[in-house]
Amino acid sequence: MEKNGQDVRVLDEQGTVVGYTYPKRAKGLVKKCRAEFVSDNAIRLYKQCPTYANMEDKEMDKINYIKVNPKTWRKNPDGRHKTICDRFMINNPLAEAIASAPSMVEILTLGSWNWDAGTSYVTNGFQELEPNTEYHLLFWLNGGENDRSDETCQLQILFTDYNVTASNDEFDKGLRFRLNRGYIKPLKKYCGWEYYDIPFTTTDAKYTQFQFVASRAPMALMEAEEPAVYTDLPDVVDPYEALRPQRHNIVFEDGWPVNQWYSTEKLANKKSKASDDVQPPNGSTVLNMSRLSNLSENITNEIINDLDVDSLQGDIMDSIRDSIFDELDIDALRDEIIESVKKSINPSN
Repeated sequence: MEKNGQDVRVLDEQGTVVGYTYPKRAKGLVKKCRAEFVSDNAIRLYKQCPTYANMEDKEMDKINYIKVNPKTWRKNPDGRHKTICDRFMINNPLAEAIASAPSMVEILTLGSWNWDAGTSYVTNGFQELEPNTEYHLLFWLNGGENDRSDETCQLQILFTDYNVTASNDEFDKGLRFRLNRGYIKPLKKYCGWEYYDIPFTTTDAKYTQFQFVASRAPMALMEAEEPAVYTDLPDVVDPYEALRPQRHNIVFEDGWPVNQWYSTEKLANKKSKASDDVQPPNGSTVLNMSRLSNLSENITNEIINDLDVDSLQGDIMDSIRDSIFDELDIDALRDEIIESVKKSINPSN
């Protein structure tokens, strides 16, 4: 009975069918000396092998992780490339957050800012992995971007039947993962580092070769543990991530060049200045009350300093007199004054 593609029969040592499995898993059991093929679509378990039900559950729950250990990586021996790489110890950025993390950790750096430095390759040699099997490559990554967006920051997983460096042009059937510009989202971000879990499936090829490739921006790699170790690790994202043209790089003390417009200090100052202005729905700028008061006082002082107060006072009085006389009937007012004087002189009249 075939079940969801599990068309290989699994027999116990007496030849009784105890289950079904996938072709690639059957090959894996044979390679691990747990079973032998008795036909193209049947395997027989060896006596010392656990019961099929228990074995199948264990195999299903298992995830094949591969860690990037800097000690095992070297320059790609392909002589055409002038690889720039280094290994050294740094303070572990995870030491305060992960109890099991050591205080110091070794990292592998790769690549250069220089245009004429060429492309750098590092590899951990030729790995004999289970064919047609899923694996997960784990690592922490820092850097690998410049402010021109013309860098290379890649993981290459290449498959070959020959132990010849797979950076040669004839090996174009592998997998390439762009690790920059958000093409692949990391599982976590912490202190400028990004945590990656890259799944892939091997082929029937005898060898699997991993390569990290960098140009025009240095990158750093640090060994990573399985995802369960980082369950409680907070995801700390750069607050100015959307504004910066490149991500954090450990070659700079602050992660970014201090003399560039996207340095943390300059972006923080810009944000502080912008917060003084409130943007209403129509998009016009409204000044806050503190800045409005200061602006009003400055304008008043400038006006007073530019005025001739004595001259202004004379102009005002002249204007008032002119306004008064314009409203009066001078002839009638003169007649009333004369009549009033006459009466005061000769009251009997």
